[in-house]
Formats: sequence, C-alpha cells, structure tokens
Amino acid sequence: MRYIKLNKNWNAEPNTPEPSLSKTENDIKLTFALNPFIFPHIDENDKGALEFVNVYAYRLGPPNNEGYLQGQFRYKNDQLPWGEFYELIDSNWKIDFPEDEIILNDSVSKNKLRHFIFFLRDETFECLATNYEFTFIDTISEKLEEKYPKGYLNHYLAMFASQFDKPTIDNYKVYTDLYIQMESKKEFEDLKTEIKHIQKNNDLKSFVKIANYYGIVNFREDQLNEMISVIEKFKP
Repeated sequence: MRYIKLNKNWNAEPNTPEPSLSKTENDIKLTFALNPFIFPHIDENDKGALEFVNVYAYRLGPPNNEGYLQGQFRYKNDQLPWGEFYELIDSNWKIDFPEDEIILNDSVSKNKLRHFIFFLRDETFECLATNYEFTFIDTISEKLEEKYPKGYLNHYLAMFASQFDKPTIDNYKVYTDLYIQMESKKEFEDLKTEIKHIQKNNDLKSFVKIANYYGIVNFREDQLNEMISVIEKFKP
C-alpha cells in the first residue's frame, strides 16, 4: 500500500472527535474536534475542517478503531497505520471502494480523482475527489486582527511559511533580510513596534497558533521566541 500522510501539525481528537458532514452539489466538508493533547498550538474545543472539491463519492462509517486494529477492513494496520489522514496512491478504488458509498456527482472525471481516507475513533471516512483543503476553525484570528489591524507579524509568518519549511535561526536571518528587501526598512521597524505591543499584551502564544495555521511544522513558543530575537537584533 502506497500512501502519503497529509496531517502534519494536527489530528482529530482521539476520544470524541464528533465528525459532522455538510455538502453542496459538488463538494463535501468534514468538520471535527482537534487533538489538543499532543499539539501545543491546539486548545481544547478547537475544531478543524477538511473540504473536498469535485467529489465523486464518499462514505463515513465502520470500522471504528477497534474494528480496524482487529482486521475488520480491506486495509490492515501494517499496510496503512490507523489514526491519520492519508492520500492513497494507485489504490484499487474502482474495485474495492466500500459498497455503502454515496455518489455525490457522477459527472466528475474519474481520471483525475484522488483517494483520501481519514481514521476517526468511531468511524472511517473515505472520499474520492480531485482536491482537498484543511483549515483550522477558530475565533482567534478575528480577535488578533482587531487588536493589530496592520498585521505585520501575521504577514511576516505567512511569508516565512511560503519560503521555508523549517523554523531555524539561520532561516529566520535569511528571511528577515529578504523581508526588508521586499517590504522596506520602515515596515520592518513597524513590525518591531507591533511585536513590542504583542509582548506587552501577552499575545505571543496566539501567534504560535497562527504560525501553525500557515503550516510551519514544529513551530512552538521556543521557535517564536527565537524568531523574535532575530528580528529584534537584526541590523539592516
């Protein structure tokens, strides 16, 4: 079984993920509680959503975690480890997709379909679609936008995530130099001023969540403090 693990800095809540499905003519949205136990940037009651576009078929049903580990499914745990969100590569979905499937849009091109599977505690979700997107559902972004309307640090984090895949001091230094070239020395000074306000308001932890929303993997408070130290000490 060839597969790609897609959830890098999130997963479903292991006890009561409470999945909820909504759908349109072509798309499916799966909403669920996130796991706050092993991800520091996720708080209790935080939720996430997987949106699948151009869906041909989907299903949400057995087995649960116990049934899967006992071999009650066409895939086995040694082939496809339980408990994550995957894309299956070269699957035989045309032959063995579960019979309880729901056809959403039969007109979707079958040649472009991707096979996704997500293991939840009590159910297994499968979907045949052309693409997907994961988003964190939260209220913190709106609150931060109200407090820091210019959004300098938010923008800095978003741009860093688009350029680098590892939160290291060397990458912070390289990117800070690039940031000044792209945005100007004045905006860099505005960024440092905003950071002082964020520190004064004890809002730094909230920006750890924002960094993870942008997909910076293994980004925690220590990494944010290192990033800010580089910004504060950087001499253009």
